Amino acid sequence: MSTQPHHMPNSLAASLNATPTAAYKGWSSRNWKWLVPTLVMFFFILPLALLGSIFGAMPAAEQAGVIQTQETTYPGVVAEFTECRRKEGVLNIRVRFRNTSDKQVLLTVFRNEDVEKYYVTAKNKKYFILKDSEGKYVAEQFGDWVPAGGSHTWWAKYPAPPADIKKITLITTITTPFEDAPITDQ
Repeated sequence: MSTQPHHMPNSLAASLNATPTAAYKGWSSRNWKWLVPTLVMFFFILPLALLGSIFGAMPAAEQAGVIQTQETTYPGVVAEFTECRRKEGVLNIRVRFRNTSDKQVLLTVFRNEDVEKYYVTAKNKKYFILKDSEGKYVAEQFGDWVPAGGSHTWWAKYPAPPADIKKITLITTITTPFEDAPITDQ
């Protein structure tokens, strides 16, 4: 009775100049160098690459928590609406202005004399920036240089629309309107 595996004829083992058992074991010892990296790539690297392509395909706005993005009146500056949160009767608004150009930009976002031009609308009603107990507007006044590739986040507080209102429109002097921005309740 032969000691070779039943699937390898004696003539093949003899032609390989080896014993039948050595010829059979030789395949795995010769091919492990490409087999292991192939398996690693197939089971680990390929799934990670697919996940990376899925998340890489997301717009930057979704990755950064941006509600909406609008062009501004400043060349190379975009406005990203990042917060619209209602809490205890106050609507908190944040807009990040990003300088995408290769030059610094002198950016003026809000001045007290512009207060009637920075408002929120909901159900055909306007909401203007709140004032504190000293009569000062509860909003950041900003006018300064923003470096190339830099950003600045402007914020303001408005009276909150009623709880049944779920979306607002933000009007500013330097962007087109941010329409139908969803309100997050806290």
